[in-house]
Amino acid sequence: MKHNNKRISKIVDELINYFFSIGGTDISINVQNLEKHHKIFFQSNYKNEQDEKINKLIKYLSYPKQEEIEEYYWELMGDCDVDTELSLIGMMIDEAEVNFVDDKIQITLYRNK
Repeated sequence: MKHNNKRISKIVDELINYFFSIGGTDISINVQNLEKHHKIFFQSNYKNEQDEKINKLIKYLSYPKQEEIEEYYWELMGDCDVDTELSLIGMMIDEAEVNFVDDKIQITLYRNK
């Protein structure tokens, strides 16, 4: 798929901006380019009063992949100062795992090649 690395970068950028907006101060990211897929591991703290926004994020990440929409809109990710494109992330990935460890959220995203 054309521009695959740029799409991975946009996903990571969107997650970083989102967690900064909900009080994240300790953010870690690991991106692996594996044989069959990209694996993005993301970990962040957040303010406790942001639980509703975290639940919304989890909902968006479970959206089914929609390659047709991704093809047209992926380049717009990260360009909006008013809102996030979290639902687009869900449409760009094949699988998401969300775990809570101590006071942090851990998100693992998989995007097939």
